[in-house]
Amino acid sequence: MGRLRLATWVPLAAVMATALVLSFPPPQHPDQQVKLFPDSVTYLQWTIFHPPTAFLFYQLVGRGFGVCIAQTVLSVVCWTLLGWTALGTVGAVCGAALAASLPVALWNYAVLSESLALSLGAALLAATLGLGRQWTRPRFIAWSACVLLFTGVREENFIIVPILCAALLVWHRARWRALGAVGVTAAAMFLVFSVVLDKESTNWQTRMTNVVLTRILPDANLAAEFYVRGMPREASMLNYRGQMLEYYNADFRAQTPLFQHWLDGDSRAMYLRWLATETPHRYLITYMDMIMARAEYDYYTAGVHLPGTAADLARLYDAVAIPLRRWVWLAAGPLLCAVLERRVRFVDLFALAYLVSVYVLTFVVYHADSGELGRHMVLVAALYRLAPVIVLACAWERLSALAHWWFRRSDPAPAAP
Repeated sequence: MGRLRLATWVPLAAVMATALVLSFPPPQHPDQQVKLFPDSVTYLQWTIFHPPTAFLFYQLVGRGFGVCIAQTVLSVVCWTLLGWTALGTVGAVCGAALAASLPVALWNYAVLSESLALSLGAALLAATLGLGRQWTRPRFIAWSACVLLFTGVREENFIIVPILCAALLVWHRARWRALGAVGVTAAAMFLVFSVVLDKESTNWQTRMTNVVLTRILPDANLAAEFYVRGMPREASMLNYRGQMLEYYNADFRAQTPLFQHWLDGDSRAMYLRWLATETPHRYLITYMDMIMARAEYDYYTAGVHLPGTAADLARLYDAVAIPLRRWVWLAAGPLLCAVLERRVRFVDLFALAYLVSVYVLTFVVYHADSGELGRHMVLVAALYRLAPVIVLACAWERLSALAHWWFRRSDPAPAAP
């Protein structure tokens, strides 16, 4: 038994150690420091308008190079565990390679929410798969912590929690009270920060102004649809078409009084009704491949010195981005496995929930704001690329069970006393 455990954990530890080596600055850049950006202050100082996870994390690890160490270790551990939980050592290698690639690793050197969203998102998915396969108190506690911490990074992260809870409820119906309690707590956090407190700030006005100026007005058909729905027409709006963050411009606000009145009043309800139609899905599907392509992060990568393997793995990151028209067919994997075995396993439900979660979270992030889309999409872009590993886990679990049965069958029977 000891040798079996050693054979299981040594490869995982080796993969994690290798990924950590590839994720830290090379020896010629020992002075690498954490990067601060204009909005870093919102994570370093407590404000009631932001969920608490990032603030608490940075209070714990400080503001120096310890941030880089903590975020890098957390990233490698979480992504490697997700791959390992799904597909064993092969999956661990895939997860570790993703964590060490430039599009993921660079966020570990910044005081922003992206690194925590990436790491805790991977941790939540790994904890969900582990809890679904076997319910134990330690696994439930770990899953609960991941749910609350992940929801506490960014409000929109909560969107995938009901999907994962639904998969667990289908499999563990008798545990509905425990799962429901965690889900309700996460939902309360979401409502407080994204609805109640959000109305006390100008976050909605800022995001909606970005969407209108950079996405709605440049598209004649979309603009006509919103005018029909009640968005006011103001000729002065056209002077700012295609520009970002104009809500902070006092001249813009002064020149668009009708639009400002609409922002403060009916815009939220109108936009949510529009999101419930087919049109936003059609727009997202049209641009999905472009959204999932690796964005240029020059502003964020400047001054960050990572090993050359990070750039090499970034090319692998680009290569595994499957076009959406093929990516959707991944859903056939768990369905086919269940049909061939004539048995549904939790990993099948998880794989389907995973694919749905990636699309739903992409939908919410894309339509929530048009600003810095490449940065805000880093989590879904990483999950999008790891989807084949999750789907292959459906076949892997069955093959592992078959191999275990075969070797037990081949073992000689113990001699009779």
